[in-house]
Amino acid sequence: MSALAAGAAAVSLEPPLGLPMVGFVRRHEPARWSVGDLEATAVALEATDGGRAVVVGIDTVAIQAPEVDALRARVAAAVGCPADAVLLNFNHTHCAPPASPWMARLGGASPDVAEAVAAYAETLADRVVAAARLALSRCEEARPVWGVGWCPEAVNRRERLPDGRVILGWNPDGAVDWQVPTLQLRRRDETPIATVVGYGCHTVSVGPDVLAYSADYPGPMRAAVRGWTGGECVFLQGAGGNVLPRVAFAADLGPSRALGRRLALAALHAVADRQAWPTAWERSDDGSVTPFHLYRPHAVDGPAPALRAAERSVAFPLLPLPTAAEVEAELREAEARVAAASDPAARNVARYDRDWAARTAAALADGSAPTSVLGPVGALRIGDGAIVTGPGEIFSEIGLAVRERSPAEVTLYAGYTNGLISYFPAASEYPHGGYEPGYGNRSFGLPAQVTPECDGLLVRAGLQTLAACFPEHPEAELDGPLLATGAAPPVPAPRVALRP
Repeated sequence: MSALAAGAAAVSLEPPLGLPMVGFVRRHEPARWSVGDLEATAVALEATDGGRAVVVGIDTVAIQAPEVDALRARVAAAVGCPADAVLLNFNHTHCAPPASPWMARLGGASPDVAEAVAAYAETLADRVVAAARLALSRCEEARPVWGVGWCPEAVNRRERLPDGRVILGWNPDGAVDWQVPTLQLRRRDETPIATVVGYGCHTVSVGPDVLAYSADYPGPMRAAVRGWTGGECVFLQGAGGNVLPRVAFAADLGPSRALGRRLALAALHAVADRQAWPTAWERSDDGSVTPFHLYRPHAVDGPAPALRAAERSVAFPLLPLPTAAEVEAELREAEARVAAASDPAARNVARYDRDWAARTAAALADGSAPTSVLGPVGALRIGDGAIVTGPGEIFSEIGLAVRERSPAEVTLYAGYTNGLISYFPAASEYPHGGYEPGYGNRSFGLPAQVTPECDGLLVRAGLQTLAACFPEHPEAELDGPLLATGAAPPVPAPRVALRP
C-alpha cells in the first residue's frame, strides 16, 4: 500500500442559549442566539504500519489542564493511538461558552451558571471524542498534499502610542505571518477527503456587542471550503497571540464572513496546482477532421507517506512573583472599584482584577503559587509536511522562527493546542510592556507572566520534536538565539506531472 488511510468528520457542539461567553471581559450578557454551529472537526490518519494520529479543531476559547489532558487520553483511547499523536486545537473564538469549569470562574459565574457550564463542558468533551471516532470510522485510502497560501488580512495588534504605551490596535511595522499552510488529503482521483487550514490570527472579527455563539471567521471559511471541495475542513489556529484581523471587534457579521471566504480562497489556491498522488499520463488515439492524441492522467503507487508524532513536556518559568503586600493592595483597590461601579461592563473588568488578586493572595499564603508551569510542545509529520504545536497564545515571531528552520516541506505552526498556559510574547516585546507581556497571565490564572526565555524554549522544543519526526534530515542548529528573520518560508513549487 502506497498511501495513508484518512477520514474526517464534523460534530456540532450545540451549546444551550443563555450561557456566558469567554474572551471579552467587558461583555456582561449571555448568548441570545447562534451564528451557525460551533463544531468539533476531526481528521483521523492511519499509516501502513498501523500507527494512527488524529487532529481536532474545536470552536472554543480554550481547554486547560487537567481537563485537556483527560480529554486527550479519551481521544487516544477512542482511536487507538498514543496521546502524543492527538492534537486538540482551539480556534480561540471569543463567542463561545467556557469549555471547562475553571474558565467560567473568570467571569465570576453564579453557582447555577457554573453548573450549566460544567454540563456543557462534559457535552463538548463527549462530542470531541465522537468526532474523532467518527473520522476514524470513515478512513479510506488517501495521500497528503501540502501547499502555502497568502492572506494579508491580519495585522500585528501591539500599537505603540507616542507616549510609549502599547495598546491593542494596529502596528503595521510589527511581525505578522500572512502565509496559510494548508494540508489536503485526497483519494486516487484527487478529490479531497479533508482540507486542514492554518492561520495565525485572533478570532475576534465578531465583537462583544454581538450576543451570539459564533465560530468567528473559521466558520465561514469551513463552509466555503466544504462547498467548493465536497470534503471536510478543519481550521487550526496558529501563532496569533499578537495578531488581529484588520477589521476586528465588529458589531455585525460582515467582517467575519469576508475574512472567512478570503481565507478559504487562499487555502484552496495553495493546493490547487499540487497533486497528492504520483501521476502517469496515458495517451490514446482519436480524431475528427484530423487525427489527434488524448492525454489522461491516472494515479500510480509511490512510497508510503510518513506518519510520525513526537512531544516534549516543557517547564516554562515565570517572572518573579508579586509580594503578598503588593497583591493585597491590588485586591483592596479592585474591591473598591467593584463596589463603586455602576456600569456592568466596568464592574466586570473590576471583578476580573479582583478575582485574580484574590486567587493569587490565597496561593501566596498557602505556598501553592507556582514559579513555573508545564506544557506540551509537539510535532506531527504527515508525508513531507508537519504540524508543530505550542500550548499558548504564541506570538507570530515564535511560529515564524520554527517554520523558518523546519526540515518539512511545509510547516503549519499551531498554537492554542493541547492546553493554553498563557500568552507567550517574543522576548523582544517585554521591554515595551502592554497587555500580553505585562498582565496577560491573569486570564490564565497565573500569578506572574512567563519569562522572556520561553520564546527560545518554544522554538527549541518545536525543532527538537520536528527532528524526531524527520530523522533523515540534519537537525537544526540550536545554539544561540533562535530569532525569526521576519521572512516567511518559501512556497514550495507546484508538484504537477506536466509531461507524459
